[in-house]
Amino acid sequence: MKNNLSIELRGLARILLVSIVLCLVSAIIVYYSGLRETLLAPLGKLILIISIFFGGCYVSKTYGSKGLVRGMSTGTMFFLLILIATLVFNPAVVSLKTFFYTLIICIVSGGLGGILGIGLSDTN
Repeated sequence: MKNNLSIELRGLARILLVSIVLCLVSAIIVYYSGLRETLLAPLGKLILIISIFFGGCYVSKTYGSKGLVRGMSTGTMFFLLILIATLVFNPAVVSLKTFFYTLIICIVSGGLGGILGIGLSDTN
């Protein structure tokens, strides 16, 4: 059980790492180019999708089975992490619409990443 937990934690750590790197890259691009800052909200959603997809892919590739379930659970765990951080730092931002929209994005991108991770795994 301890080994299983560490794989999910490593997946969450990879999601955070990819998110931070992509945020920095997009901020530098927007700052030094002529792009408008109104692109930051869609870029944030795209970064969320890419990073959760990558994390779900990593977790299911490591396990080698149940990719959809493992990817969706990884996306849900990251959503809970985001929700807790939002409630701690700025609870006024949370609304019912953004709650469900972000939850659906996290579950779907994690599940799709999990499906791809099964295809990339060595154990068939």
